[in-house]
Amino acid sequence: MNAPPSALREPGEASDLESHLRSLAQGVLERMDAAIRDRGRMGVETKHGPQDLVTTADRALEAWLFEVTSHAYPRDGFLGEERGWRRGPTGRRDWIIDPIDGTTNFVSGLPWSCCSVALLEGGEPVAGLVAESSRHDLYLTAGRDRPSELNGRRTEVAGDPSLAGKLVLLELPADAPPGTLEAVEVEVRRRGGGVRVMGAAALALAAVAAGQAHAAVLAAPSAWDVAAGVALVRHAGGVVLGLEGDYHLEAGGPVIAGCAAVSAQLQEATRRCALEALASSSLPVAATTDAPMKES
Repeated sequence: MNAPPSALREPGEASDLESHLRSLAQGVLERMDAAIRDRGRMGVETKHGPQDLVTTADRALEAWLFEVTSHAYPRDGFLGEERGWRRGPTGRRDWIIDPIDGTTNFVSGLPWSCCSVALLEGGEPVAGLVAESSRHDLYLTAGRDRPSELNGRRTEVAGDPSLAGKLVLLELPADAPPGTLEAVEVEVRRRGGGVRVMGAAALALAAVAAGQAHAAVLAAPSAWDVAAGVALVRHAGGVVLGLEGDYHLEAGGPVIAGCAAVSAQLQEATRRCALEALASSSLPVAATTDAPMKES
């Protein structure tokens, strides 16, 4: 499918955002395949705790994404989970990357991890790519007015307002206290649904955008965890809420995603959870110097 030139086109830059994202996806999958084949020799370290892992594959993939994207879009800002802001934020147009979301799954060989790439305008996601590492599923939305797709087929969020027989994905920080999202789980089960905690926030939102899961509630994600998924859900006809109103990256906090009716039900349940002590990473789009993201 040939896409029209992106509205984000500028002289001297890559002329086709969709082509750039698809090229990134191919390179990402090749590099993740290589890391999987070489898993036994992959370097693994901890960051903030024993369940907060980073690998040599994370760092290498982020460095490659920065190099390729900087060459194509030299005036854009770039934020990666592992290195923080590099040439940005611009407050105008910025890329935000989680090289491997679900690193613990990836290290363990559990097939639920991905690379997440988002393009922001004024701090809001307008395009997103989530490349799943084991099945090679590609979730993509290639611009502000473009639909979401899975492997080239257009997707929509599930529109049924009932949770009966449906699946809701929950995500929590590794150090979250037991029962952090208990009120949400109770509400989902009361309405006849089931819950799963899979360990990759970007992939949870992509699954919602593709109708593979009915909704998702993320207790305290970082901006790089959710930026691409936010665009995917919204461009698939869904809504993405915070505790009050729509979710915004610069504010951080919990994320509730799905169709409007289900998201409203889950937002009310999320308000009953004790989330005040959990730290999520907001997005300081107004900054003008390169600096690591600060925890809010």
